[in-house]
Amino acid sequence: MAQSVVYADLKFAARPPSTAPDDDDSPYENVSPLGLMTAEPSPGRWTRPWRVPTALLAAILLLLLLLLVAVVALGACHWQVTRSLQDSSREHEAEQSRLSQELRAQEQSLEQTQLELAWAREELQRAWHEGNISQLELKSRNAELGHAQQKLAVLQEELQEVQGKLNTSERAVSSLHACVNTDCCPWGWVLFKGKCLYISVTNKTWEQSNDDCAGRLAQLLVQDE
Repeated sequence: MAQSVVYADLKFAARPPSTAPDDDDSPYENVSPLGLMTAEPSPGRWTRPWRVPTALLAAILLLLLLLLVAVVALGACHWQVTRSLQDSSREHEAEQSRLSQELRAQEQSLEQTQLELAWAREELQRAWHEGNISQLELKSRNAELGHAQQKLAVLQEELQEVQGKLNTSERAVSSLHACVNTDCCPWGWVLFKGKCLYISVTNKTWEQSNDDCAGRLAQLLVQDE
């Protein structure tokens, strides 16, 4: 890889040429052998070139080779990282697209659920209103039923009272059949359980009834429980 460079340092003297060879006046005195040499001119005269040591040259070449390898490795790493970033970017875009589609689907499902919820709320309010009306009607029917039950209880009490009176009358009538054609009791009196009874058709107080019984030489009937 190394190339040989030849440096020539030529001098031109102002004095006349001499026949004897002079080492200083030789045009090839500064010709260096194959190798890399650098020279820096000075303001007065040309300086002699200096030689680069072989070890330093090898170290420089090795350093350049290492730098080249490092650059190649960095380029490969950069290419791999760039490709990985591109793959990650594509995967990220695909995942973002999928998430966007899922989000739109969820939003549509949420809107449908909200509509169903609003419809169910309206149905619930309507049913609640109808339930309130039904409860009011039920309360009204229960009140009417209570009044009817009270009237039925009063009618039952009256029926029982009438039934009791009817039973008493039946017993009195049945006891009268024993003395229909006999003179066991005075006129206008009836026989009941071996006793003559006078049934007054006039509504009187207890004191008036007691006085009436005393005037008829009788006692006021007291019914047993």
